[in-house]
Amino acid sequence: MLIGELADTLGVTRKTLRHYESIGLVPPAERTHKGYRTYPLQAVRRAQLVVGLRAMGLSIDQIQTLFVEDGRALRQKLLGLLDQQIQEYALQIGIWQGRHNDLEARYHALVGARSVRNEDCVCSALMRSCDCSPVRLTPLSGTRKKAS
Repeated sequence: MLIGELADTLGVTRKTLRHYESIGLVPPAERTHKGYRTYPLQAVRRAQLVVGLRAMGLSIDQIQTLFVEDGRALRQKLLGLLDQQIQEYALQIGIWQGRHNDLEARYHALVGARSVRNEDCVCSALMRSCDCSPVRLTPLSGTRKKAS
């Protein structure tokens, strides 16, 4: 299969295929007598696999580790990698859920707080008791008065 046909079939660019070939993810293309790159069936299958793994969100480095011969089957290595990623995503989801819950609690604290003394009071969102003065806060101007 010619490089353009393979690229179109896989939904990638020719440059992407050449890159995968240059870093060893895809076996080298053969050349026709006119110099065109053509990929044998083994290379086509490998390119399909690489593009599929990239679509799953795996990095180039992760994919390269899958192709290292270490006595384990590709399926077994992929299962281990996916399990690791699932655990990492679960941790990230937990972190983001905690941040969400914290912000939501601060929002509701601010909504529910009544500040009679100062309409600019945000102490409840900061989860602290109000120590605002009845004087309205003014924004910082960035300029300082010179001492006389």
